[in-house]
Amino acid sequence: MRGTHTSGAAAVAAALALTVSGPAQASPQTSRTAPPSAVDLKTENKVDPIGIDERAPLLSWRATGSTQAAYEIRAGRSADALRHGKADVWRSGRVTSASSNNIPFIGALTARESVAWQVRVWDSAGRVSRWSSSATFEMGLLDASDWSAHWIENPSYDYSRPDGSVSPLPVFGKSFTVRGKVAKARLYMTGLGMYATSLNGRPVSTNVLEPGQTTYSAEVDYRTYDLTRHLRHGVNTLGIETGSGAYQRVKTPGHYFFGGRLETYTAYGEPKAIAQLEITYADGRRETVGTDASWRTALGPTTYSSWWSGEEYDARRSATAPTSASTLDGPEWQNASLVRLSSTTTPQDTTPLRADPRPPVTVATKIEPVSSTPDGNGAYILDFGANRSGWPSLKVSGPAGTTISMIPAEKLKADGTLDISSTGATATDQIAYRYTLSGHGTETWHPRFTYSGFRYLKVDGLPAAPQPDTVTMQVIHASNPRSSDFTSSSQLINEIHAITLRSTQSNMMSVLTDCPDREKGPYTGDNLHNIDALLTDYDLSSYEPQLVRNMATAQRQPGDESPGLIANIAPEFHRVAPVKLQYPQGTIEFLDEVNWGGAVIRIPWQLYKTYGDTRTLTRYYDAMVNWLDYEAANKAANNGDIPGLGDWSADDNTTPMQLAIIAGHYTAAHDMAQIAEVLGKKADQAKYAALASALADEFTTRFRHEDAQGVYYGSDSETSNAMALDAGLVPAADGQQVLDRLVASVRKAGDHITSGSVGLGPLFRALHAGGRDDVIYDMVVNPTSPGYGYLVAAGHTTLSESLDGSGSQNHHFLGQVDAWLVNGLAGINQSAGSVGYRELEIAPAVVGELTHASGSYSTPHGVVSSAWSKDGRGRLTLKVAVPVGSTAVIRVPADAQDHVSAHGSSRPSLESRTPSTANYRVGPGSYTFSVG
Repeated sequence: MRGTHTSGAAAVAAALALTVSGPAQASPQTSRTAPPSAVDLKTENKVDPIGIDERAPLLSWRATGSTQAAYEIRAGRSADALRHGKADVWRSGRVTSASSNNIPFIGALTARESVAWQVRVWDSAGRVSRWSSSATFEMGLLDASDWSAHWIENPSYDYSRPDGSVSPLPVFGKSFTVRGKVAKARLYMTGLGMYATSLNGRPVSTNVLEPGQTTYSAEVDYRTYDLTRHLRHGVNTLGIETGSGAYQRVKTPGHYFFGGRLETYTAYGEPKAIAQLEITYADGRRETVGTDASWRTALGPTTYSSWWSGEEYDARRSATAPTSASTLDGPEWQNASLVRLSSTTTPQDTTPLRADPRPPVTVATKIEPVSSTPDGNGAYILDFGANRSGWPSLKVSGPAGTTISMIPAEKLKADGTLDISSTGATATDQIAYRYTLSGHGTETWHPRFTYSGFRYLKVDGLPAAPQPDTVTMQVIHASNPRSSDFTSSSQLINEIHAITLRSTQSNMMSVLTDCPDREKGPYTGDNLHNIDALLTDYDLSSYEPQLVRNMATAQRQPGDESPGLIANIAPEFHRVAPVKLQYPQGTIEFLDEVNWGGAVIRIPWQLYKTYGDTRTLTRYYDAMVNWLDYEAANKAANNGDIPGLGDWSADDNTTPMQLAIIAGHYTAAHDMAQIAEVLGKKADQAKYAALASALADEFTTRFRHEDAQGVYYGSDSETSNAMALDAGLVPAADGQQVLDRLVASVRKAGDHITSGSVGLGPLFRALHAGGRDDVIYDMVVNPTSPGYGYLVAAGHTTLSESLDGSGSQNHHFLGQVDAWLVNGLAGINQSAGSVGYRELEIAPAVVGELTHASGSYSTPHGVVSSAWSKDGRGRLTLKVAVPVGSTAVIRVPADAQDHVSAHGSSRPSLESRTPSTANYRVGPGSYTFSVG
């Protein structure tokens, strides 16, 4: 799922080069293809990245014109060197391969090294392309010895002052002089809990909420910023402001604190920063400005910051904003102190600084309120039209000392007042943003170190009634590229698509969270349970591997309690006591669950199938082994019943808890056997295949039942039968009976979805694989509770924690529907056994009252699209575009008696007819099928 976002219609039009008409029975006839070429070059799945620290970075490109049969890469010190044919860094030679993705760079790379590279490709006819346009990448700092800067902190800072008040957050500054023309300037830096960096009072980048979350004892991620064009001749001032983030977790009276009787928290340390600015002049001189004891520090204008409960800023303290050299000499300022790291601090003295591979969190858009309603007490309720994640942004003037308070909420009470219950806050323990005016002209402000999910904002203290631009919402999320598009003739389905996307965006920060307010928890299960939709909607090739790394670094180590365990959140910012609680589905335990911890295996396997990513499989293989070993010991210690959550958040709690757990354990073991096979570990493949077989036998013994109506599993619930089918635990001879029981359970529930987060993916996949997209459609559009149609009908603008609308109002883990829209209604699928979308299956589901649906999807080879429509007489037209590098089987919906005409870039080859489809095999190009 890579490349730029392209609509289905545009992709079809762009790819349509030649139309060949013929009957449905036409034999293959290949038209003359264009010469090959290579475009869209990327390094580490990014365009011209700087500051990477992968010593063998992965290269990729897209072949166009004709399918690639071989390639050659050449790399040099500069694009100019390549133009002159000088490949003085690396030359691959001609490599016979159709692969154009995840190609490792070979050669020794050093810190700060810049490399330009090109590729040319051959097709099967021996035609060779021109050398592509050049792409570049630049290495960051690779080893501890590359850092001359030191961690610094404020020697006077203490979170709580003697009088009980909260201390303002530290800021740091350094003035330096630029003498001469700057050829290159790079700032390498990070901070804990969070940092925001400015040069001469302006942000150094559009990135926000830095650094990305990691297990801070295992690694702290840094960013590289290009300041070449931003330094000015003469005196410059580099400023750093800090926030608490998830690093400094302290309970403060009057402020919301996430935590109950199960959770325990650690304040890892006080705010700190490390920065290294390297300036290279045109005459070859180099200068480094790094954090040390000469830097100046003060307690700044951010007077309160909490990752969970908001932020406060006093603009009257502007003298403590590190914006100029004169500011740093003020009476509030002193020299910074060096941080003393050790084996007992976080980070430790051995903790590496590592380049963050994830696309940064940025401001995606700015939203003005759609309405402003006075509450009768001087405050205003602003409605931003939909629930999103971001921060309030002020533009206001007024008397010095005036404090404007902004309280976020996801919904309103019946009387129109703010309802903060779903955010976790209360009237006395608030989530709030407060800004105190300096009194100097028009003032602008937004928080920098936290965010909230909200639709409504109660604003109090404004000097005058708000204008549309007085208080706006800056919407933020990780800048992962979109990889799909979808629309249909149904306004309801389009709105379901919109609220699902909005929920994903709201929880897609540096980690995937469960919700953007109450917990902000990086739950591994939420990621796994919604992985189909996540990988459908976004290109996560640079994002998900770091989330897998977070699981591995959070894994309990030898000497820890429960070595090998991966807790339900990673990073494990709070620890959950292994306390058993009684829930409707049985006795649960929050700490450990195979359908959460198993994400360390199952997500890398999905990344391999989607992107051909073997590096993630290799890098975290030991963590996978250790997790399976832990679960084996866990199972033995609990008489065969691993503790867990079962089908979490289900409306139907009859599904046996161990059914969901054993099915998840089996799937992880089965995936592990396949991973071992891919990596050539034959002994491990046999070992984990045997484990999977033993779990399959146990599953069958415990949960397979038969009555007069046939075979079923567990409690005959949707989840029971769906998980059995989806995991491949149902013998082929029983498959239709179990599918029929699954359909019957849906119909018995009134076409409602009664599965929880664990069973929802299997429910969609099992029905889709069984050809019952009609049943999925009926569930999805059902306007009564629980379900997606109900959420839209009830006015929800994001997915809630449960499909009955309760709980958090902005959860993404029930977003499986979005995968079905593209895979089911538009019909875009990867063929079974294919890797990286080399082979496609286009099988649109023409169901319900829909008259058209279209979708597109960016594969590693390019955009595949599918669009179908029915006219008033029921005649169907299907248009499909297949990218170069892929082949496809197209299953055209057609009854046995229907006439099908086929046209395209090459003549489609009819392979077979079934009672409901005409099946064609095609190569790259655009095709139109007409039925009726």
